[in-house]
Amino acid sequence: MPHEMFTHSWAMAWGEEIRANEAYREAARTWEWPIVLTMKEDRELGVPERSVYADLFRGDCREARAATPADLESAPFVLAGEARNWKRVLDGELEPISGIMRGKLKLARGSLATLLPYVPAAKQLVVSATRVETLFPEGL
Repeated sequence: MPHEMFTHSWAMAWGEEIRANEAYREAARTWEWPIVLTMKEDRELGVPERSVYADLFRGDCREARAATPADLESAPFVLAGEARNWKRVLDGELEPISGIMRGKLKLARGSLATLLPYVPAAKQLVVSATRVETLFPEGL
């Protein structure tokens, strides 16, 4: 069953895929911070702003769900972008770190220097996301 991009059900399915991903477990064995991914509102596409939260700790995903306002305020890492760019990430056309450096995604909170050693883990988070049957907004 497909899940609308960055909804609660999508986040839960993503969390399951992260937990099943051995390569992620190895690449992220020293990562200890939750993250929030935000898809910005796009009125042209009729897409509201949506955010998902993942409690990532030492190669595990302890929880994945729709983000709350408190998550948006407290998560040490918040990565935001337009729906079009998130679709490019999920299609394997844009890597998250490269997207930050090229201005396609914005690191709204957190340190790029902290993220750089975890490029392999970020790639595996994307691999896990691509395994979720995703329903993209119409027009993408």
